[in-house]
Amino acid sequence: MMRKQLTTGLFVFICLVSGASAGELKTQVQKESYSIGVSTGSYISNQLFEQSEMGAKSDVNAVIDGFIDALKKQQKLKDEEIVTYLNDRAETLNKVSQEKFKQALDQNIAAGKKYIAANAKNKNVKTTKSGLQYEVLTLGAGEKPKKESIVMMNYKAYLVDGTVFDDTYVRKEPAHLSMINIIDGLQEGLMLMPEGSKYKLVIPNELAYGNADMQEIPAGSTVVFEVELVKVLKPGELANSAKPLSDEEIKQAHGGIEKKRL
Repeated sequence: MMRKQLTTGLFVFICLVSGASAGELKTQVQKESYSIGVSTGSYISNQLFEQSEMGAKSDVNAVIDGFIDALKKQQKLKDEEIVTYLNDRAETLNKVSQEKFKQALDQNIAAGKKYIAANAKNKNVKTTKSGLQYEVLTLGAGEKPKKESIVMMNYKAYLVDGTVFDDTYVRKEPAHLSMINIIDGLQEGLMLMPEGSKYKLVIPNELAYGNADMQEIPAGSTVVFEVELVKVLKPGELANSAKPLSDEEIKQAHGGIEKKRL
């Protein structure tokens, strides 16, 4: 409803500003000018809608008046006053944004702790000193990775609500990753795994992506990796895969999510 009200109000605004030229668009100048109006109106409409979603009220009629007054150079407020009011609104929006972020962060952390507590009741789950949980689904007999290793692996990664954010099985291609470029919890878990193993790793947010939003991963999220360690690569083996990964390759391997440098 709010979106409709804002859009309707700004449509009226465009008509008012267009004035006598609000008929058929015949000349190149008319079409370019109309496009400027539509582009500006759409931008303002989107801004007001986003702000309304955050709880900030707007008077569309006053917005229209301000735009027209600006075009006529007949503004009712001094430049210094306008800057002050815009800063006031920015502070309000920033405060609301921070409050919503903190609320979501607390909810995600709480959801992660609840999931970890429930998972700990599984007799097959073990917890390391760092807080990483792991469950052996299949135990291999090969070499275990070291911190400097490069590994070939398949995995399905998801949030505690089941939302999948990366899956090599869907891509139908195993990932080749340098151990130094992955999150701490995944690194620790892989170092427990012999080649040929498949583990389920439950990684608390402090061992995963921390308290910052990372694209598909909300801030404070506990993440789950079902990991199959295919092979620990030896120096020179699969040279193209074993070379140091570029930033772009790291992002692709993590579905666009890059580990924070420590």
